[in-house]
Amino acid sequence: MSKIRLEASKAILTKVDAESRGERSKRLALIQALFFSPASGIPSRTFGLLSEAASCFVNGEYNGCICVLATAVEYSLRDLLGSRLKLSALVKAAEERGLLNPRQAAVLGKLRQYRNNVVHSDLTKLAKGIGLQVQAVTITEKGLIPSSDWSDVQPNDTAMQEIAGSLSAESTVRHILLDTRIVLCELYGGTVGEDA
Repeated sequence: MSKIRLEASKAILTKVDAESRGERSKRLALIQALFFSPASGIPSRTFGLLSEAASCFVNGEYNGCICVLATAVEYSLRDLLGSRLKLSALVKAAEERGLLNPRQAAVLGKLRQYRNNVVHSDLTKLAKGIGLQVQAVTITEKGLIPSSDWSDVQPNDTAMQEIAGSLSAESTVRHILLDTRIVLCELYGGTVGEDA
């Protein structure tokens, strides 16, 4: 790699870092630390994947966060059950064997469903239940001037579904990430929080 390209890359990263620092800091503040005793038995791969999922969330990479988080759960359940089943069957088997209670199984089921919607780009399901508000505007020399009241719109076309899914991704993924991390901590005897 040439020195000029390296310097240009550094300049771009510095600018992007400065521009996104505030939002990343807010998301980082939402992520509590995970604590596991040396005797917890958590696989290093699971812990690494949980860390990677948190990093994706902090950086606003919500699709990546969900995919890595689901990988952590699938790896963990396969390890604990000694099975090569798919995620939905793993959750069911773990619940049947008493490794997961109904609340934990529901959390992992929500992760699995959202992961499937993301991986298969099911915009209809990603936008389901999300309402948007729109307003007509007129372009003038002074800028955009509202030319209507706000109105509620259901995202029925692809573009609106993409917008709705993107706007809700941070909140949805945050809840799934935090809930799933708690379930994995419970499975391996760890704790979540700053006071642990």
